[in-house]
Amino acid sequence: MLSIRLFLMGISFMILVSCSEEEAMPTTPDATPDEPMTSEDPAPDFELMTFDDFPLKLSDYENQNLVIFFFGNACPPCQAVGPDIESQLNEAFKDKENYSIIGIDQWDGNAASVESFRDKTGINFPLGLMGSGVARDFGTTYDRLVVVNKEGNIIYRGNSIAANNLDEVIGIVTGLLE
Repeated sequence: MLSIRLFLMGISFMILVSCSEEEAMPTTPDATPDEPMTSEDPAPDFELMTFDDFPLKLSDYENQNLVIFFFGNACPPCQAVGPDIESQLNEAFKDKENYSIIGIDQWDGNAASVESFRDKTGINFPLGLMGSGVARDFGTTYDRLVVVNKEGNIIYRGNSIAANNLDEVIGIVTGLLE
């Protein structure tokens, strides 16, 4: 009987701790768990290295409408949507003067794991390493799309897997580039 009580107390404690330490995701007053979040928050600056050892900084995309694909280097849904993001967001808009797309590995993998992600997905845009802090600063997680307008504000923050928000992001990008 004592062991059951201790077990239940332990579970209660774990629930209490996990709920109190949960990271708050930025929301808008009318956002629901199934709707993407929009805002006009300034995008936090960052500086990372790509898997092929080039600097990746937000400031390099000044005056650009920027899509950021936050991914996990071994995340199956991220790997599955990668080819669609490449074709529908990179290939479709890469010739537009004020548009860019980058990816950031939120799982903090090494260069080999992110290069493997690139090889599996066919992605041809810059992929940054060690991005968990950037994802946290942007109020997001892996398998998400974020749009930063050319004024440097986060105007879209997906809150579902990227595959679920891809069409909406394409519409947003199309509108920004008109």
